[in-house]
Order: sequence, then structure tokens, then C-alpha cells
Amino acid sequence: MSIAPAIEQHYPGLNDAQRAIVGHLDGPLLVIAGPGSGKTYSIVLRALNLLLLERAQPRQLVLCTFTEKAAFEMRDRMAAAARQVGYTGDLSELTVSTIHSFCNRVLTQHWHRTKLGHSFDTLDELTQLLFLFEHFDEILGPPENDLFLGKWKTRWSAIEGARAYFNKITEELVEPERLAASADPFLAAIGSAYRRYERALLDANRTDFAHLQRLVYDLLGDPTTADAVTRDLRYVLVDEYQDTNYIQEQLLLKLTERSRNLCVVGDEDQSLYRFRGATVRNILEFPQRVP
Repeated sequence: MSIAPAIEQHYPGLNDAQRAIVGHLDGPLLVIAGPGSGKTYSIVLRALNLLLLERAQPRQLVLCTFTEKAAFEMRDRMAAAARQVGYTGDLSELTVSTIHSFCNRVLTQHWHRTKLGHSFDTLDELTQLLFLFEHFDEILGPPENDLFLGKWKTRWSAIEGARAYFNKITEELVEPERLAASADPFLAAIGSAYRRYERALLDANRTDFAHLQRLVYDLLGDPTTADAVTRDLRYVLVDEYQDTNYIQEQLLLKLTERSRNLCVVGDEDQSLYRFRGATVRNILEFPQRVP
């Protein structure tokens, strides 16, 4: 453990737990802390400590969180702390973003290695619903016995329900072929609809948030692309790790496969985030996944 003198001088009030986070230099790190414990503050100071000790340049650091608002606040905290300790490096090269934004940047740089065309569009939650509305007959088809896909009574409930299933299939890396071949009529129907949805996205040169991550996950499975993305990546620090879903965890593991320098900070209280569709499994099993 090592803490830069400038941080020692300007932040003398760090407690033992915070000092352990800030001074951790290499290898995986799991931090479990409740709301109000200063965990985001600690992760910002850890990033700054790595810069001050010249363990990394700004371009070699990635800080991730789960909302654009939180990313903006983290960038602001990082800039304020840098001013406080007199760090003069170029923080514009530092990546502080959501995982979706990071994936969008990677995909923008390497789109030619995917089936997407140049200037692809990414659907947000609202435009994804509108896309399904516009391509309803093509993707979800007519009702049978007054039910869409044997489950939903109205077109809009079918759109909302199918969107949730489609995102979960993508985020959990489920093979749609296995669903389509299922003996369960609904699973077979949703698996076939999912494949039609993917074809419609590709034909329109569009992706959604879940597929944005899946495309980057697939890119990182190619050694040449993985090397290009991770060659200069030394440290990845993730706040609110309990919000991650399965594909996001797999992305983070792939990004740090070379360096092993993955730091995750989160809260075990499932009630705070279960409604988001995230999974506590990622934080509870982190020590086994990143030894």
C-alpha cells in the first residue's frame, strides 16, 4: 500500500478503510460499503493516487458508474481533487463514463469488425419501444387466440413485455436458438421473435443498449480487437458494482484480463437495486471470479 504525499497532506482525515482503498496499487479489489460511507470519494482518490504515483497515465484509467448523472458528478469530483493536490496531468484523457457510453466508444472505433454499418444508431429505452411498435407485425406477428406470443392481450403490453425479455436474453448471454427449440411454447415463441428482432435491428443499422454491450463483448472475444482495446488499459474502477448485470460483469473481466487491475465498489443491500434488473450475484461472487 502506498499513498502519494500530496494526498496525505490534503486529505488527512481518511479513515483506515478509506486509506486501504486509496493506497491499493495492483491486483483486484472488492470494496463493500453502505450509502454515505464515502466509497465514491475513496475511488476518486484511488484513481488520483495512481496518477500521482505515476502508476498510470490518465488515458490508461477507466472509471465506470451507472448513470450519466453519477458519471458527471464523478468527473467533477476528480477535477476538484486534482486541483486540491496540484495534479497537472491532462484529465481530458481520463475515461469517466457509464458502461454503455464506454461500449459505444469502443463500438464507434471498431464498428467495421461487426455487422453494423458506419453511423449506426443506438436505441434508448424509449426509441427501442418505438422501434418495436413500428416493426410489430414483422417481429411479434398477429395474435393467436387473442394473445400475442401466447401471453399478452394488447399490442402495447406485448411490446413492453417482449422488450424486457429481449433485453434479458441479450444481457444474460442466452442463446436464442436454444429458446426457439424449447418444448415450452412461450419460450420457443419469444426465442423466434428475438431472432426476428435482431434481424430488424441489423437491417435498420441500429442497436439497443443491451446489444451495444453484446457487440463489444463479442469484439473482445477476438484477440486482435481485444489487444487494441486493452493494450493501454491499466486500471478499471467501477462504482455501484451491485448494479451490474451478467454481461457487464463479463465485459469488465475481459477488459482487465491482461492487467488484473479491476476495482469494484458496491453495496450488498439487494433491496436498493433489485428493481433495476441488476444482480447481487456479481458482487457476492467477485472474489471467486477474480482471484
